[in-house]
Amino acid sequence: MATDVVHAEDLSWYMVKLTHPDHHKKVVFRSVSKNRAENFLVKRYPRGSEAYLEHPDGSTYNYEHERQGEMGIDAEAWAPFDPNSWIPPDSMAPPGENAWSDKEG
Repeated sequence: MATDVVHAEDLSWYMVKLTHPDHHKKVVFRSVSKNRAENFLVKRYPRGSEAYLEHPDGSTYNYEHERQGEMGIDAEAWAPFDPNSWIPPDSMAPPGENAWSDKEG
């Protein structure tokens, strides 16, 4: 009885990647199961911006725990996410130091 060999590159992977530019989209988890990948992300990165889920078709989504429950009841916990437009907090301008802020004096 012969069985076909399955190679990793032949599978469709759901990948959990780190968002911060310093991490260069490092893959921290991958699975052929969407549920396993989502559970990994939900349990380890509930804030929504540290990591995101990339589907086999290249679409990206992030999970944010605050989007569910009483205060976020109208929002979907999983939302489309663009990792290229995300700005890490350590790269953002401090409050009051941008062109649109109110200035004294």
